[in-house]
Amino acid sequence: MIDHSLTYGNSSGKGNNSDEENAPKDKAAEATVHTEEEGPPKKKRKRNRKRITDELKEKGDKPSSAEDFISFLKKQFEGKLSPVECDEIQLDPDTHFFKANPSSEFQVAYLRLVLPKWKKVKQTVVEPGSPALLVVCPSALRAVDLNRKLQEFKGEECRCAKLFAKHMKLPEQQKFLEKSVVHMGIGTPSRILALIKSGHLKLAHLSAVVVDWNWRDVKKHRLVDVPELRGELATLLQTCLIPHLKSHMKWKIGIL
Repeated sequence: MIDHSLTYGNSSGKGNNSDEENAPKDKAAEATVHTEEEGPPKKKRKRNRKRITDELKEKGDKPSSAEDFISFLKKQFEGKLSPVECDEIQLDPDTHFFKANPSSEFQVAYLRLVLPKWKKVKQTVVEPGSPALLVVCPSALRAVDLNRKLQEFKGEECRCAKLFAKHMKLPEQQKFLEKSVVHMGIGTPSRILALIKSGHLKLAHLSAVVVDWNWRDVKKHRLVDVPELRGELATLLQTCLIPHLKSHMKWKIGIL
């Protein structure tokens, strides 16, 4: 087919493009043809990460230890803290921990092992918002379920504060803790952290902090397997719990 516009331009003596002017267009056309021949860009291959269910089949579901807890903290803050700050949150497996729970199913038996004199401990709690036992759970639903399962351990006279968002709004929980004597608190890392920072949840009478570490949800995730929860737990430990633990040495960490 004849390009009439080009013929008309040449015959009139106007718009006569030189070879140099046409060169970039020709190169662009060649590049386009070359790209079309290669086809669409290849997609990046995703890294094949093992699923938790596959890892459990290979390695089994072994209860975590104090060493696992310490390793978690080290990985969580690696490259984020100065050497001095890392030293401040360094824990000792023998000094700062109770013996780990051999199975996540033995909740009542484990707490009896951790706090064998629970009845006497409850009697020492007289200050509002200052529990003797603090249990950290991955979710509100898990906290409700675990609290129900621990009834045999708690006893009839135990007052337990539910420290998670779905139970009360933060201002309501703050007012409750201001006026109420509670022997035990159970909740999520983020809400517990918020209440400690506001000064409404006090640590002065703590005998134990138990982390609900080994329990798995329907997707087989533990508390430390979920990035958001893992970060919240690490922040709670770094900013509030570990400094208090190392300065007072009146309580230890339990791994449920």
